[in-house]
Amino acid sequence: MLFSLTWSEVLLALHFTVVVACAVRVLYRQRNTGSAFAWLVILLAFPMVGVIAYLLVGETRIGRRRLARTSEMTQFYQNFASDYLTDEQHFSTDTQLPKSHQGIEKMVKKATGLGANQHNDMQLLTSTDDIINAMIDDIRQAKLSCLLAFYIIEPEGRIDALLQAVLDAAQRGVRCVILADAIGSGRFFRSQWHTKLQLAGVFVQSSLPISLLRTLYTRNDLRNHRKILVVDYYIGYTGSFNLIDPRYFKKDSGVGEWVDVMMRCTGAVVLEMAAVLYADIAVESEENLQLVQSYLLRYEQTDVAAIPTPTGNITTQVIPSAPEQDESIIYETILCAIHSATKRIVITTPYFVPNEPLLIALTTAARRGVDVTLILPEKVDSFMVRYASRAYFPLLLKHGIKIAQFNAGLLHAKTLVIDDDFSLFGTVNMDMRSFFLNLEISLAIYNRNMTEQIAALQQQYLADSRYIDEVDWLYRQKWWGLVENIVRLVSPLL
Repeated sequence: MLFSLTWSEVLLALHFTVVVACAVRVLYRQRNTGSAFAWLVILLAFPMVGVIAYLLVGETRIGRRRLARTSEMTQFYQNFASDYLTDEQHFSTDTQLPKSHQGIEKMVKKATGLGANQHNDMQLLTSTDDIINAMIDDIRQAKLSCLLAFYIIEPEGRIDALLQAVLDAAQRGVRCVILADAIGSGRFFRSQWHTKLQLAGVFVQSSLPISLLRTLYTRNDLRNHRKILVVDYYIGYTGSFNLIDPRYFKKDSGVGEWVDVMMRCTGAVVLEMAAVLYADIAVESEENLQLVQSYLLRYEQTDVAAIPTPTGNITTQVIPSAPEQDESIIYETILCAIHSATKRIVITTPYFVPNEPLLIALTTAARRGVDVTLILPEKVDSFMVRYASRAYFPLLLKHGIKIAQFNAGLLHAKTLVIDDDFSLFGTVNMDMRSFFLNLEISLAIYNRNMTEQIAALQQQYLADSRYIDEVDWLYRQKWWGLVENIVRLVSPLL
């Protein structure tokens, strides 16, 4: 009977077997219920396309060699941190935090090895011109080192001047390093700047490169989304700003200019930012791992003595996250912070695609009397994210959460303010990609004054925003809701 089957019947049986096998793998491997359900929907609706998509991007595969280097670098860094990042000159060992924040600090330290320290000063830079001007000025004054790690480097407009400052620094003997995401900074790697910088002595490294061969053992959509600049191990920047000139970047996308914010830091926190950057470089290749380890072994004698003694008093903590970590530490920090709120929660993010625990955290906070406000851009550069995000608006509005749509460009700032004395600031969007797939970095800021500065910036964003009215939103044309809820089915994958 088997040999009497037609080719079409054989192919149909094979098709069915492959789809069922993939569905079983989804149920076995996906711990997140939402992600599992979304993949099953895709497999049901588009069977063979779904199978191929799942094999390519369905599971967090980073490759055995990279995982081994990550493990080795993590152990090395923990030893290094215990030796060099605990001295009283640069790090506080007696930081006193309110009881409401002590749990967050302990959780992050246990996961990353990086504790809170209080010897920091911070300056909030809220316009692109201020950000670029400050970066260029600091790079031009660099004497020891200049380290950059960015998701996107677009060599046009004012970014040319910044790259020229890096090139000039390298030519006068400053140790310069650039780590750029292979996809996000594709134009940079194809530009003349890549070659010019290397010829000037700048160490340029592609982060998470992709290829057809790598697809067999790694997931190509894992991206390095961090934004870090460290100058002389004493001045550091992080935040939402990629190395782009918003006058030119995606100017035909119809969303307006990107609106970003960065934090310029001095003090102990900068050493931790540098450590995160070096670790990212080390895991890219065996050669890099050996180079970074060799350099860090000489670190105490060559660099620490040249770092000025910190004089600030802002307590902060670096929180790096990556898919190879056991814990999704930034995501867990956000949940803990929201649950701890008693007065207010204000969030700015360009991409808001929550999962169920985050939704529950926000809605229960609103129900217990916390003033919850989301500030989102009216237009974003992703069709899927735009409609998936809007699918959650009715539930949020029903529970009294205020949603403001920013209409003066694409609001790209990623900030979270809790009550009066805690804030999160960095590169993390409120979506599953940032929480579980990307390499990200955030600052947990345990300081009333800096938190109020971030809150004041959020109020400026609100001045250029329009609040969504619950009644008006619910009485839109019904087909909009249908589109949004269809897209929402795959939102755990966005």
